[in-house]
Amino acid sequence: MDLVSIIIPAYNAEATLKRCLDSVFFQTYREHQVIVINDGSTDNTRGIASEYKDAIEYIEQDNQGPGRSRNVGLGRAKGSFIAFLDADDYWLPAFLSKCLIFMKENHDAAAVTTGQYIKLWGHSDIIRPPILNEPSCRKVPFIIDNFFSFWAAQNHVVTGASLIRRNVIERAGYQRTDFRVCEDLEYWGYLATFGKWGFIPEVLWIGDPTPAVASQGWLKKHLRRWANLPTLDQWEKRILPRLSTEDLPGFHRVKGRVAASLVHQNILAGNDREAKRILNQLGNNVPESRIMKLLQTGIKGGAVGWYLVCQMIRLRERLKSNAVAISSRHISR
Repeated sequence: MDLVSIIIPAYNAEATLKRCLDSVFFQTYREHQVIVINDGSTDNTRGIASEYKDAIEYIEQDNQGPGRSRNVGLGRAKGSFIAFLDADDYWLPAFLSKCLIFMKENHDAAAVTTGQYIKLWGHSDIIRPPILNEPSCRKVPFIIDNFFSFWAAQNHVVTGASLIRRNVIERAGYQRTDFRVCEDLEYWGYLATFGKWGFIPEVLWIGDPTPAVASQGWLKKHLRRWANLPTLDQWEKRILPRLSTEDLPGFHRVKGRVAASLVHQNILAGNDREAKRILNQLGNNVPESRIMKLLQTGIKGGAVGWYLVCQMIRLRERLKSNAVAISSRHISR
């Protein structure tokens, strides 16, 4: 049976690591190597990991970000397939088995992704990608014809919902470590230039960051990562030279979504000037959303308008972070 190496970076993950690891050990497919990288945690992440003893390979390092943590795990990986799982996410029991069946039936696939269920505090839970909510959605797994067009339309790739062939990673190389935000999206786009990508139209991954956000605070959780925000040129550096002409329209739409994320995170980090520069760079590839419309209104309002909109966004996120923490304390009583 094929060995699957599962790489789990964990930073201050005491609130969610047990749930994550239990979901791995409850998999119906059990030929796996589980590698947990404690990325400089200051909470009881080590204590939670120690409960699993020899069932996991445990590594500690100074805080270096999720990309470097995943690369450390790749250096220890022995499996012919690789899965990355963040410590605040988890799998349904059939995730590995169904991904492996697909990969064995489709030898030309570099990777496969499943459907996702995302729990959001203060909002309705969502099922992604949107195609899963369409009556015409295919019921059986399939190879994606044009990865970047599908990604642009469906936003279907998340870190923990994918299984990748090890030999593809060996050809492509590891994740970039010079930035800590959108490094995973850069890697998926890069890997997609080395082979076809499949999709399983079934929810097998759950994203639920609420416990981690409640214990750490949303802003505090991301503060270190904002110290190394990439520019758009840095983000696309490895991907763009490898794209075909037919890839470009979808890629530019994906880049627009990444840019929108970088605009938002630069504002939260206090880098208002860089956020404005990225937004101006987007041109017609600005994704439609309320926050992007607000930002464009801010630009039209000149320096004062931009300042006020940025302040409004920072205030909104602080209030949201505080509300999650208060709600969590009430629930725990």
